[in-house]
Amino acid sequence: MPVARALLKVLVVCALLAPPLAAQISPGSADTTQAVPVIDAANSGTPPPGVIAAAPMATARVPDGSARLDAYVDGIVARLRREYGLPALTISVVRNDALLLAKGYGLADLASARPVVADITLFRIGSVSKTFIWTAVTMLVERGQIDLDADVNSYLKSVRVAQAFGKPVTMRHLMHHRAGFEDSIRVFSVSDDDPRTLAELLAQHQPARVFAPGMRTSYSNWGAGLAAQVVADVSGQAYDDFLQAEILNPLGMRATTFIAPAKMDEGTRANLATAYKNANGALGLQPYLQMGAYWPAGGVASTATDMARWMRFHLNGGELEGVRLMSAQAHARMWTRAYNDRPGAPDLAHGFQDRSYHGLRLICHGGATSAFYTNMVMVPELGLGIFVSQSSRQTWLSVNQLPTLIVDYIRGGSFSPELAVDPAEPDALTEMAGTYLQNARVFSSFAAVFALDSTAQISPVSADALRVSLNGETIQYRRVGAERDVFESASGTRIGFLREGGRVVALVDTSGAFTMEKVGILKNPETALVALGAAVLLSLTTLLGFWWRLGRGTTYGHGTAASMAAGASLLATLCVLGFVAAAGLLVMDITSLGSVAFAASYPRLSMFSTHYAGFVIAGAAMLLCLALLPAWKAAGWGLWRRLHYTTFALVLALTAYLLWHWRVFGAPVY
Repeated sequence: MPVARALLKVLVVCALLAPPLAAQISPGSADTTQAVPVIDAANSGTPPPGVIAAAPMATARVPDGSARLDAYVDGIVARLRREYGLPALTISVVRNDALLLAKGYGLADLASARPVVADITLFRIGSVSKTFIWTAVTMLVERGQIDLDADVNSYLKSVRVAQAFGKPVTMRHLMHHRAGFEDSIRVFSVSDDDPRTLAELLAQHQPARVFAPGMRTSYSNWGAGLAAQVVADVSGQAYDDFLQAEILNPLGMRATTFIAPAKMDEGTRANLATAYKNANGALGLQPYLQMGAYWPAGGVASTATDMARWMRFHLNGGELEGVRLMSAQAHARMWTRAYNDRPGAPDLAHGFQDRSYHGLRLICHGGATSAFYTNMVMVPELGLGIFVSQSSRQTWLSVNQLPTLIVDYIRGGSFSPELAVDPAEPDALTEMAGTYLQNARVFSSFAAVFALDSTAQISPVSADALRVSLNGETIQYRRVGAERDVFESASGTRIGFLREGGRVVALVDTSGAFTMEKVGILKNPETALVALGAAVLLSLTTLLGFWWRLGRGTTYGHGTAASMAAGASLLATLCVLGFVAAAGLLVMDITSLGSVAFAASYPRLSMFSTHYAGFVIAGAAMLLCLALLPAWKAAGWGLWRRLHYTTFALVLALTAYLLWHWRVFGAPVY
């Protein structure tokens, strides 16, 4: 489905965990690796001009074995950088309240050969920024200023969440991404110089609520922005002021910034890693993602050592080096799931991803912007935290697998492959079989069509094993012990299934931040693509028939009925081909601009062209159906031509319905 895949590119910036890219790039520069010593109050020194000093880590020490871990990580990163041409990567590892490792790899800027330094180089951390929102909320809950189960409208001063489903949206819903909002690309269409406040943007861009509160996990950047506005309205200070004064300053996170790249002062901007993209086997500059006042949901930039402090704070239960921002009890409640519809499967715990890895509980969050991939993984049982970020997106492996490889190294385990399960007795799992469609998507506007490729295919292969095809990969999962609806892969990732009335209705993905709804034939994206393909094929055969009859001098048949039916089929053919041309131009527009530029100028003229072409398809389908009777009465028409015409009319009617269902027409263009 190449057209659908191209359309999906514009949604990459909205995803928490974007699919991997397969580019292999060789920047041709030497590997410049910078190890960062532990900095204490007596040996912090004075940073060179333009460099932001890391916070003192007076109580931190380098545990035994750090040199071996250093060499282990060096080997993995060297292989990944060479294989995928990664220009820059930074990592920090903490354990038992100590900084175990902090390193930078490669060049933060290729043109100036500026190296990555773990306590200086800033990487944009994407949706990991949301962990600051959820921490701020928890702090206000403990102060008695927020009730997680109260209507958020009772706290908001200038934004009102529209009523739906007869239930209010609460902060607990927002923290678990269960408020029921559809996704919105408009969050990423706001430039950093846009003068509108967060409250104004939230009011103007409020997405539709498509699920009852608490019903489904549907990741929402808009919802996270709304939570940041609640923090501002309740605390009486702007969210950025609260973040700086109440969290960053007390925790000594001196390098961390929420200032947009274009607005950074010269010194800070000089420390930010340059963003890169694949460009014909080399690296090209990638514009930074702009979010305007929506930045709380994904606009923070930080260093590996600052994020090490953030992980230590959370692993210590809300305290760092004698500074306590919340009680241990409040922190424990934050890391507790509020819903119990998927025990054993991935979920969210008040904003943090709550996953398992070979028996260990992982508390984590990932992030992706236009060119940065980031992952933060904490393992409370081991007192372990790993932060990894990179400034390009050739591969997701470095930030996805490096943390679990370090977990294996610390714990002493290793990867153990599985034998493929031979098909046998799959009947026990047939209720899971089918197509599942991503819920974190647009439902009510033209952008709904961009989710045509957001599906997973589930295929049972035995009484306790199934295969999941998603993002071009097929992975085998086996049932976890006595768990009915939880399955685990050889790599330790889990998925789960949700039921209603005993019937499987949704799939829980490996991150815990998304669910995918089980869909029937009419809602299956494959059906829309097949119907459109059939309409194109019938259009081409209609043209071929006209050409063949033209050569014989019998183009239309005889009489008014024949002329009417023939004219309708020819006009419908031109409409179908016109729609395909408009859709093709949309795909080219997305592909040539890239997701960032496309979102920045959203909505595009090519979207409107495709939208209006959809209306034309609907009109053509109606015309064909109205001319069905004349087609069967037309003199000089054979049975084959009548059947072809009827099939064309029915297929085009189905295509028009499915284009309406996917909001190509009949819905706003945004």
